[in-house]
Amino acid sequence: MKTDSIGLRLTAVLVVVSALTLWGYCQETQAESIGAVKVAEGAYFAGDFGCNIAASIGPDGVLIIDSGYEGSTDQVLSALKKATNAAIRFVVNTRFHFDHVGGNEALTREGAVIISQEQARARMTLPWNAKILDVQWPKLQPYPAAALARIGYAESLKVYFNGEEIEALHLPAAHSDGDVIIRFKKANFVHTGDLFLSNGFTIIDLDSGGTIDGYLAAVDKIISFCDDKTVVMPGHGPVSNREGLQSYRHMLAVAKDRIAALIKEKKTLEEVVAADVTAGLYKGGKSWLDPKLFVYCVYTDLIRKR
Repeated sequence: MKTDSIGLRLTAVLVVVSALTLWGYCQETQAESIGAVKVAEGAYFAGDFGCNIAASIGPDGVLIIDSGYEGSTDQVLSALKKATNAAIRFVVNTRFHFDHVGGNEALTREGAVIISQEQARARMTLPWNAKILDVQWPKLQPYPAAALARIGYAESLKVYFNGEEIEALHLPAAHSDGDVIIRFKKANFVHTGDLFLSNGFTIIDLDSGGTIDGYLAAVDKIISFCDDKTVVMPGHGPVSNREGLQSYRHMLAVAKDRIAALIKEKKTLEEVVAADVTAGLYKGGKSWLDPKLFVYCVYTDLIRKR
């Protein structure tokens, strides 16, 4: 690969990282000013503090889904206090990525108990060394013991809390190998984590067991749980519904098929990226993440399976 190509890709990734940081800051400020918002019976959107944080609020206290960025705990607590004075008793993680678990350690100091899927917990005990577009993303060291789950599970777990049956369900080999969705069955509410983004294309953590086929299978599974009244909270982006999930699934599947066709023609990564295979697929304006990152992930995944 040419040196100037590497430089261009490094610049692109740095721009993405900077954009994510700025976007996350803006969302944190907005969420803090609004406070927790009820989206279904007993289910709340606490705000976007690196990722979309959901909450169960009721007589048993507070259970939240994901903890956001490291350093965001004060904003999370401030947003929740506008809906309740009850303490956070449980944090259920949807995955191990830093934008979903960064607040774990601080929330344990507030008395919360962390719950996560076993593989996600195991990933948090290892360095994280992801690459996208052949460029190294910032390395993360293993998390301290205080940030790790006290309660783990392999395939599924149910928590009966605030009169609700809250189910965490493992959907493997998708965004990573430790992804889960969280369902509030009575409220007809589901938090998808990063198995669904309502604001554009995703990425796939190939180095941590993610695959495009597993990702599509996971979205199919989530859709099977939904009816036309289900409230669907993505890992990032506005709250959505079954139709949003279906459109998202179609977008990713068409892009995958286009990439696969070009691979069959023996096109290189550079040629596939240049072919703009995602053009016209996302209908919501500009994708939050550069679609080229998704193209790279899918291309790399499909090539390694040949």
